[in-house]
Amino acid sequence: MIYYNDDYELDAKKCLDQLYKITLSIESLYGMDKIWYEKGTSRKQALKDIVFSRKHAVEETICRWNKRCRKNYPLFSEGIWDGGNDNNSCSVNYMKINYQYPQETNLEINMHSSSDEFHIDKVIRFMIEIVSVKKDAFAFIHSNGYWFLNRNVFLDRLCVGWMIYIPSVVLPELIPEAAKIVPIIEGGTQRGTIIVSTEDIFDGAKKEHIEKANNIEIKLLQLGYLPLLREL
Repeated sequence: MIYYNDDYELDAKKCLDQLYKITLSIESLYGMDKIWYEKGTSRKQALKDIVFSRKHAVEETICRWNKRCRKNYPLFSEGIWDGGNDNNSCSVNYMKINYQYPQETNLEINMHSSSDEFHIDKVIRFMIEIVSVKKDAFAFIHSNGYWFLNRNVFLDRLCVGWMIYIPSVVLPELIPEAAKIVPIIEGGTQRGTIIVSTEDIFDGAKKEHIEKANNIEIKLLQLGYLPLLREL
């Protein structure tokens, strides 16, 4: 999940431009090119409309999303997917669901894969790429229902899961519970920090991994770095 504020009026083309950048990061993580489709109410329908052509959103998709954007403004929820099967597929959802603060935006990236190639260094690079969407973004990566099944400590706050990105400087000595602390440097200045709970692939259903993520969440709250969801 990625949380950030858009600095422009809701526009389907700009939304799709952001989604395209995310798909490049996903393809880099998987080491393969993908074809991305609009979602639908059935698999047949959801394989009908290709979203991107020659590095740009196709005009038909832009028109459809703009119509729904105008109809539902300021609420907006659209998504794309790669056409994979249930055990090996990816999707990205772009959501605005706040009447009071329509600039607030969520990007939800879902990946289903049996691959064991998502080792820590590749996933950290992926995290760095996706948070580059916006400088003030918050983001986290989890698996096996850690977030959705409420295995995190504070249900009204961000979770850590495998790793969390915070747009603040967090010193390694402050969180000895973490497996890795990665400073994100831009222009010679640290603009954020990735905090990783486990060196091996995180399993949100494994007791040991849940405890590690929970302990880091408690420490981040104590340090003032774990915001309420309504504050994002």
